[in-house]
Amino acid sequence: MPAVHATFRSPRGHRKESKALVVATSVLQLALVVLVWLLALVPVALMALIATVVAALKPAAAKAPTPVDS
Repeated sequence: MPAVHATFRSPRGHRKESKALVVATSVLQLALVVLVWLLALVPVALMALIATVVAALKPAAAKAPTPVDS
């Protein structure tokens, strides 16, 4: 059985890709994915943090329901 790489040989006259170029492209692609995730998550996290801080700063009287006299 032939080796796997033998089936994927490039035609004669074509250069192989530079390993450094492949690594650099992969790093840039990963950085772009991380950036997109951060751009999506950071605003939502900030809104949740602000809502939590606002809820914590409200006076205790405003949090407790008023008793009903019968």
